[in-house]
Amino acid sequence: MLIVSAADERFAAHFATMLHSVWTQHPNAELCLLDCGIEPGTLADLKGFAIARGIVLAIIKIDITLLRHLPTTSQFSTACYARLLIPDLLPGSIERVLYLDSDCVVVDDLTPLWQIEMGEAAIAAVNDPIGARLEREIGIHIDEQDYINSGVLMMNLPVWRRDKLAAAALAFLGNHQSCFADQAGINVACARRTTLLSAEWNFLLHVHQRPQQWLEPKIIHYSSAMKPWIHCDVPFAAIYLHHRNRTPFPIELPPPYRSKLRCALNLLVGRRKYWDRLKLARRCDAFTAAYFGGLPRGAASS
Repeated sequence: MLIVSAADERFAAHFATMLHSVWTQHPNAELCLLDCGIEPGTLADLKGFAIARGIVLAIIKIDITLLRHLPTTSQFSTACYARLLIPDLLPGSIERVLYLDSDCVVVDDLTPLWQIEMGEAAIAAVNDPIGARLEREIGIHIDEQDYINSGVLMMNLPVWRRDKLAAAALAFLGNHQSCFADQAGINVACARRTTLLSAEWNFLLHVHQRPQQWLEPKIIHYSSAMKPWIHCDVPFAAIYLHHRNRTPFPIELPPPYRSKLRCALNLLVGRRKYWDRLKLARRCDAFTAAYFGGLPRGAASS
């Protein structure tokens, strides 16, 4: 199993968090980090962290000048585009990789995902209809049912290389401003060449879940504007903080986003979304408790 991610200095600690979560589930997995501007001291910490746990970690330095012509925002840096370089960066003998955004945490066995049959599909990914609607607002029209989130991608590299899909995605992105950096380009280049995954493989926190739609995640993607390193009451924040604080980049418990008084008042007046949040929070808490209870003893403390 080969897992690839990308990070700059700002997201290096989140990559380490994801790395620890992968190691917890798959101590023998191979990982590759696309270094898009990580400081030498931080890289040294990451390497030492991997060596201490026996993690096979390759680091590839990315020449970000190749991507600087592409649009960025305060939320999306040049590192977002690095996944499009994967087919050409890796040897031709490597036929598939699992790409994970650095703000993901793995909470279950990835073997069924790794072994998925892809045929001629270029990617396997999870549908993101909210992303499609936001893209439509700025003039990029991709069918909601086909639009995928690029934070978790199983990539079929022979198809990418044969059909020059990276070049097609980069060409599109050079002429269109996407809401989510690389995402629209990948959707356009891989149109009709996508295998849709069930939502637990990329549990998107920006997608509003109703209690009756609840499913247990296998990969948690902290994709909303509320981040667990900023607010402790983000769903599954405790899982992120557990893994983060076993890396060289520990943090203090962040403050909550919503006050208990505000939540109580909205529950008292019967606001449905607050009752939905309460039900979902309880299910997230139950999942979190079960997750911690099922961790191997060594992984829980290391």
